[in-house]
Amino acid sequence: MRRLLPLLLLPVLPLSAQSAFVSVIRQPHATAAEFTTPVTEIELKDPGSLSRVHLGVGLGLRHWDDGTDAFRFIVDANATAEDVFLGFGAVAEARSGDGGYIGPRLRVGWAFHPNWALSLEGEHLEKPFADGTSPKRHSALGLVLTVRF
Repeated sequence: MRRLLPLLLLPVLPLSAQSAFVSVIRQPHATAAEFTTPVTEIELKDPGSLSRVHLGVGLGLRHWDDGTDAFRFIVDANATAEDVFLGFGAVAEARSGDGGYIGPRLRVGWAFHPNWALSLEGEHLEKPFADGTSPKRHSALGLVLTVRF
């Protein structure tokens, strides 16, 4: 228990060092915005380079070009090393009038500033309990601007 307690307090104590992410995504048929708050964040400083790992959860909203909206819940892990930005996450989405979808997403891009990244996103969401008469999945590529606050 003595070793477990400091590990449980680790994400809570250094809140000043942790930062939230805001992402704006443009996909071929939709625009989305997401806000991710950190569960934990690790920053490594080597001489001449900076590496950062961000584990977080967040909420988002996607507006489809046909006028429907979708509410999103996100769990993600982002890493920045030198000029490379990588992100992997799981998305649960509830689209109005269409039910829920879940699936993974991957982001790969360029961190052109310590707090800014431009990346390409690919996601594949599936409807877990579809009846077979409606589309059970949708995949999308998108361009993402991520800002760290």
